[in-house]
Amino acid sequence: MTTRAVARPPSPARSVARRRFRKLWINLLYIAAILIAWEVFVRALHIGKLLLPPPSAVAGEAAKFAGLLASSSLITLLEAAVGFLIAVLVGIGLALVVTYSATVGPIIMTTLVAINATPKVAVAPILIIWLGLGIESKIALAFLLSFFPIVVNAIRGFSDVPHDLLNLYRLLQATPFQVFRKVRLPSAMPAIFDGFKIALPVSLIGAVAGEFVAARQGLGYQIVLAFSNFNSALVFAAVIVIAVEATILFQLLITIEDRILYWRPSKQRF
Repeated sequence: MTTRAVARPPSPARSVARRRFRKLWINLLYIAAILIAWEVFVRALHIGKLLLPPPSAVAGEAAKFAGLLASSSLITLLEAAVGFLIAVLVGIGLALVVTYSATVGPIIMTTLVAINATPKVAVAPILIIWLGLGIESKIALAFLLSFFPIVVNAIRGFSDVPHDLLNLYRLLQATPFQVFRKVRLPSAMPAIFDGFKIALPVSLIGAVAGEFVAARQGLGYQIVLAFSNFNSALVFAAVIVIAVEATILFQLLITIEDRILYWRPSKQRF
């Protein structure tokens, strides 16, 4: 009597790797299709390079100024990252105050809504007057743009906790810190990461916007210089670098979320 070998199902890690590899190839093919269509469209309609440069011209300028774009992107990335980290600390701290204080919480929320409604373009010159032309003013603007989504999502996460679970820990005479560590924080982490996903790309926008107003370095500063020199290809190259930076940061954040929230159902993730 012969026995047949039973095929083993692929491991979960291998399945995840295959899905990610397939998704990567699909994204690359999608980007390639857009670039080809862009090139054909510009050349077929004989559109001037000043109005809409073809991808080949953008790639040429990117290669020509690769060192400048790389150094400028690192500066912009530093401004956005520091502003985002400050927003994380301040945002989660304010969310805890709003969650635990019925008196101060409404006052803080009203103030935060008013600050968030203020046009950041109008605030940028004030920040530059206060903090100067260096990276400090850009960090401040990145912080202002990114902290509100973190606060709102953290408050939602800390508040949306099952009351039965809270009552159970109170019956077990758990301390407030134990309730926070065992119940509120794990329950709030998905919402907090959702806020991070909104705030991180926005912090990069804030850094670039600050460089638009007044700066001596950074990608926003290079865009302004290229625009003043009518170098549209370099403007497009810098904008593409910003988009690539935002995409990489977003994917890095998703990877961190997958590592920390390994228990979260995959259908709830991006």
